This record gives sequence, structure tokens and C-alpha cells, in this order.
Amino acid sequence: MFLKSKKIEGFTEHEISIAGKKVLIRQADLEDSKKLVAIEEAVYTGLAPWNQLAFVTEIAYGRHNLYLSASVEGQAIAFIGLTYRRNSKDLHITNIAVLPIWQSKGLGSYLLNYAGKIAQLNHLQRLTLEVRRSNAHARRLYEKIGFKKKSELIGYYNDDHEDAIEMEWLF
Repeated sequence: MFLKSKKIEGFTEHEISIAGKKVLIRQADLEDSKKLVAIEEAVYTGLAPWNQLAFVTEIAYGRHNLYLSASVEGQAIAFIGLTYRRNSKDLHITNIAVLPIWQSKGLGSYLLNYAGKIAQLNHLQRLTLEVRRSNAHARRLYEKIGFKKKSELIGYYNDDHEDAIEMEWLF
């Protein structure tokens, strides 16, 4: 049985301070799709896991999805994608990326914690994600926030069949 359609509630555009700069956190729109791909290309050394059409589809299907963009002086520097899983009490992180020059400054932690607040405001029980087994840096960050390993997904990634670690943060 599926729950009725549910819109993700609880987001308000706002500014935060990271490394002495004002960072605008706002809901991404269709025009941001190229910027999100560019962030991924920078993070994944030219090999963006998602193409522009994938982002357009996710953003356009906004009833269950929420994409947040972080920008400094109009330049996108990070994003997080969230989707409400209708048949569970999950808010799932579909994607998160921070430009390399902005990594390790607290922005990724902020976006993850903010996603947790949105999940709680929507009376959800957990925040979930998948991460590459080889991405030890991201796994440490997720564990620091409060995520725990739930399971292993063998051959999960299509490009190289690397395993994924499924993680969850219970509230």
C-alpha cells in the first residue's frame, strides 16, 4: 500500500556564513540543472554521474523531490537532492556535492543537518543515502553526522559496478 502523495515541507530560503562568506541556500529550479552538472564534473573529475536531463527530471518532479542549491555571489558551489519515499518514512538523499575548494569547510555538514531537520519537520523517521564503498571521506562525514551502515549493495553503481554502502540516520 502506498501513502498518498506528500509534498516535502519545511524549506525556507536563507543565508548562512561559511569560511567568512555569505552562502545563499535556496530551492534549485530547472535553470540550475547545468550548474548542478558542473559541480558534479568538478567533484568527479569530469565524469558527472548525473546528466542535465536527470537533474531536470528530478527538479521538475518537485512534488516528492527537493533540490537545494548553495551559492556565493551568484555562483553555485554545492547542492543536495532529497526525495520523499512514499511507501516509507524516509527522506532519501539522492545526491549531494560540494565544489572541491569548498569542501571541509562545514557546508556539506550543514546541508546534511538541514536535510535532517526537514525530515523531522515532515514527521519522517530517517534520512537515507548510498555511498561508494571507496569514498571513505564521505563515509566519515556521514558517520560524524549520525548516519549508520544499514546494508551493502553489491555492484550497485552502473558505471563500474562498485559496491555501495546504504546508510541511514534514525531520528
